[in-house]
Amino acid sequence: MILTAAAVFGFTSCSDYLERTPLDSNSDATNWSSEASLETYSWNLYSDLSQFSYGSGWTRGQYHAEGLSDDYCPDSFVEFTKNVPTSSGSWTSPYTCIRKANILYNRVSRVPDLSEAAAGHWKGVACFFRALFHFQLLKTYGDIVWVDDELTDLTNEGVVKKSRDTRVTVSRKIIADLEYAAANLYPLGKAGTNTVNQDVANALLSRVALYEAAWEKYHNVSGGDPTALYTTAKNAAKAVMDSGNYEIGTDYRAPFVSLDLAANKEVLLYKIYTIANVNGGKVTAGHSAAGWSDSSTPTWGLTKSAMENYAYITGLPWHMNPLRDDKTIAGIFTGRDKRLAATVYSTDLYLTGVAGDDGIVSTTGFWTWKFVPLDKRTEMKGNGTWNGPSNDTDGPIFLYAEVLENYAEACAELGSMTQADMDASINVLREKHGGLPKLTVSGTGCSVGGVAITKDANDPAANVLLQEVRRDRRSELMCDGFRHDDLMRWALGEKLDFAKNPDGYKGVSKAALQAYALASGKTLADWNGAHTAENPGIEWANFWTTDGYKAAFFTDAVAANALQTGARVNRVWDDKYYLEPIPSGQITLDENLGQNPGW
Repeated sequence: MILTAAAVFGFTSCSDYLERTPLDSNSDATNWSSEASLETYSWNLYSDLSQFSYGSGWTRGQYHAEGLSDDYCPDSFVEFTKNVPTSSGSWTSPYTCIRKANILYNRVSRVPDLSEAAAGHWKGVACFFRALFHFQLLKTYGDIVWVDDELTDLTNEGVVKKSRDTRVTVSRKIIADLEYAAANLYPLGKAGTNTVNQDVANALLSRVALYEAAWEKYHNVSGGDPTALYTTAKNAAKAVMDSGNYEIGTDYRAPFVSLDLAANKEVLLYKIYTIANVNGGKVTAGHSAAGWSDSSTPTWGLTKSAMENYAYITGLPWHMNPLRDDKTIAGIFTGRDKRLAATVYSTDLYLTGVAGDDGIVSTTGFWTWKFVPLDKRTEMKGNGTWNGPSNDTDGPIFLYAEVLENYAEACAELGSMTQADMDASINVLREKHGGLPKLTVSGTGCSVGGVAITKDANDPAANVLLQEVRRDRRSELMCDGFRHDDLMRWALGEKLDFAKNPDGYKGVSKAALQAYALASGKTLADWNGAHTAENPGIEWANFWTTDGYKAAFFTDAVAANALQTGARVNRVWDDKYYLEPIPSGQITLDENLGQNPGW
């Protein structure tokens, strides 16, 4: 059916913990003797969460890892899936994790003398993880097979060969699991430290309901009910807000560069990447979120599109400022939303020929330093944790800021946004993180300081209010792993097409980089060079679009020079890319699965 032999019989792919202590018939019959046994088993589920944080070793996690985005450009060209693969971990790995969650759910009833509250909590933990990994499959493939059992009877063809359930069916089952979890999980304080609790379940519920509401609305899904889903998203986010357990601080970067997030009230759940005083302070589980950005490997620089998303300190967007300027560093960064300089280094521009410390260069000229704890560089170099894959900053998994953005978008989509709603959500983030004045709501529009914000001709949002809600979401969650999902659910895949959104792969202007290079001590000879492979000069060593912007890739819009002889790349959108193809090997095993449209 949908599961490979490894997924049915083993616990590989997501974690190797259960391979060390197999859940064989003997241990399975005797292991479930107390609530502690459920807790011990649950750690195998938590081990799968690194992919939703900073990853593990050199493997990127959720943050700053989207190869297909108009927010930033990776160090090598990433194309859409072109051919149906034989197999894919995107299909098998979540099902492996789902089976582990189902085992936990089914074993709760075996524990003797377990209170009703304890049983509800541990079933809630299982439901949370089962929902999380079904959601990963839903986003990737659309219609999938919902699995809520261990699938041990492989002789039953009705079990191993099934048609996919519709995304409407699956999404409602995911939501039901999360609603159960939110109602039955222990609250913060009673749940274990840094574990899944009621708030975390509601945070995921708001994310799932918002995603599917937008998908059903903007993709015109038959049988869908976007209004009900937006309402669910709003209520789940509000439950977290009303808990009083979290608050937004004034240090936007703190959740991303901290060695210890235990006391950070902006973080609901996080991944611990170090244990204090162990092995001389060296990491026991490292990542490379900082290492990818502070080395000679080209950091994934923000694009012109992303840079222009940030508002001015007046609160007004880029398109409303007649004095906007991208020809100098000062013009780019002065008087902007503080989240811009907290995400992109505002002092220097780094390209081939103009590198920073440790050889730092950027694919677009803009150095993304959001995850780099520069103030701890000496300390981290001293204990061996500065370079990847040994970074040991704790990694956020669920942030309160996302919950506030979810709430605001749901309110805007429902047409029910009040000033109180705005003040409780986006305006908190604008003030605390961005240093921006509040947005004032007026129907489907909004204003700042008495100035009405106008519609941006390049923004496809239905109205100004939704335009500004989406703008703040993009600025607040920049590089946090949401942009690709947002474009997919809003049916804006064309934003990934190079011809239709060239600002999605452009970077710094040639004028700004030349001014910076000369001010940094470079000469015109350094800039122009001899136009040879040995001495290309800064200008010729980089790609430039015909309108004078750094290009991350050699595209059709790049003016070639004598040194740029490689094949051009391009990215052309096709609506079939909204969903990935079902691996052909899975269809061979189960012909009832069928294939996604266009593949």
